Amino acid sequence: MASNVTKRGAVKPTLNITPLIDVVFLLIVFFLLVNNIVTDENPDMKLPEVEKPETIQVVSENRLIISLIPDEEWEGEPGPGSPVEHVLQRGGKAKAISLAGVEYAMDDPDRIQAFRDKLVDLIRLRHPRGGLRFLFRVDATIYYREVLPVMAIMLEAMFECGLEKGETLIDIVAYMPD
Repeated sequence: MASNVTKRGAVKPTLNITPLIDVVFLLIVFFLLVNNIVTDENPDMKLPEVEKPETIQVVSENRLIISLIPDEEWEGEPGPGSPVEHVLQRGGKAKAISLAGVEYAMDDPDRIQAFRDKLVDLIRLRHPRGGLRFLFRVDATIYYREVLPVMAIMLEAMFECGLEKGETLIDIVAYMPD
């Protein structure tokens, strides 16, 4: 039988919290990284209230989120019902397209081509899983003429990947003209 008495006296139990601190630090770093990834895919935008529940639920496993980011900030509510003079004073331009956390500048043809190439790659990667859907988010301050070229690129990419008409769904979250 061993004794708890040593030359220095009785052994005092101690608690080593160094491994606990290491684990807590790693968890903090993990959650910070995951939070940045999630927020990068959804840039801060002014979007309309949606009525279809399919556009609210972005937890779909096979969904590509494409966002059209405005060139300028807009204060207030820019959607339907805004005074006409407020709507006409703003530029209504889009500065970038966001796809998978990467922004592609609208005024750079090389970046637009890079967006198209990335979109084609993602469609080819995700289409075989089935049920591919697109969520196209357009800020309320962007004019409709800025939306059309992006829609054309999306349709071109879908056609290039061999998607048939009606095979995928595009949910558009935007204020559309009356």
